Amino acid sequence: MDFELPDDIKEFCDVTRTIVRDLLPYEVAFQETGVIPPIVRQTLVDNGYFGMALPEAYGGLGLGALAQAAVQIELARLPPQFWTELRPLMGPGAKNIIYHASEEQRAALLPGMATGEIPIAFALTEPNSGSDPGSMRTTAVRNADGWRINGSKTFISNGKKAKYVIVYAYTDKAAGARNGISAFLMPADTPGFSVTGTIELMGTASPGVFELSFDECQVPADALLGEEGQGFRYALEGLNEGRINVGATAVGMGEYALELAIEESKVRPAFGGVISEFQAIRHYLANMATDMRAARLMLLDAAWRYDQGDKSRERAAMAKLFATEAGSRTVDTAVQIFGGNGYCRGFAVERLYRDIRITRIYEGSSEIQRNTIARELLR
Repeated sequence: MDFELPDDIKEFCDVTRTIVRDLLPYEVAFQETGVIPPIVRQTLVDNGYFGMALPEAYGGLGLGALAQAAVQIELARLPPQFWTELRPLMGPGAKNIIYHASEEQRAALLPGMATGEIPIAFALTEPNSGSDPGSMRTTAVRNADGWRINGSKTFISNGKKAKYVIVYAYTDKAAGARNGISAFLMPADTPGFSVTGTIELMGTASPGVFELSFDECQVPADALLGEEGQGFRYALEGLNEGRINVGATAVGMGEYALELAIEESKVRPAFGGVISEFQAIRHYLANMATDMRAARLMLLDAAWRYDQGDKSRERAAMAKLFATEAGSRTVDTAVQIFGGNGYCRGFAVERLYRDIRITRIYEGSSEIQRNTIARELLR
């Protein structure tokens, strides 16, 4: 067994670590103004990060799940606002296009997605159907001109910037979620579509996530993504890679917090010495390091197996569950090691504390991951 990353992935991770190191100083200005310096996005575009998960034939890098996860671990040291546009390009929405769109749809969207010119949004969640997408109320009714979409979505990342929205809607309520939900590629300039609200968050996205409304939105017949009635399956299929990606984010944040905590423990004075001399702090660090080592191995194992064709839901669920829970414990302990400073704006651990919390909720909460794991075990 070889637990080392392949050389090409190691090299990309090394390059990414250098880029992250160069971009981290821009965090200070961002935290003061709330404005992301344009050089951040341009650097990510110029170095191909927008196309990491997209096929080479359409201008992307064509990286597999393992490479994406390893690189995301490095990117996660940056404020999430710096790379929030990348998430839809590595998550379920992009995967639905890659796996199920027509050749015409792929040719129209993927090249622009790879260059950052065509932002997309994944519109699944609704006000009354967070963990239960089958209870969605958005509908798409067939007519002579294609489909007419009505409904609303909430907590949608990239909702305001998106040029295309991947909308999930019931096309046959009587068929139930597994056979009655379809996916559509809808241009954001479609009449009747609107961004009706911004939900400000504790961390992660800037200015937040969005509420979307679909009021008699008419789309042509060829806006259907894949097969009618298969949208629920497409969403779940894409969530496997999305969950691995979220787990990688938590690993990156946790490892960064551990590094910061180690350095702080060596210099923070107490009782005539530094706090790293105390057994309690040493035990904290030992537990944090053990958690993050286990999380990294579990996460990369799930990603590697995914690339080998093992797309089992329980592996992705286990990886996300353990990585996000372990990462959260590690960041929380890092704040404790920093003491009062850890609770102050301007310290990276305070930012990490706010940002990592969402990883235990989106792409399926920890409770949903446990349900998924148990269901697969009991089949």
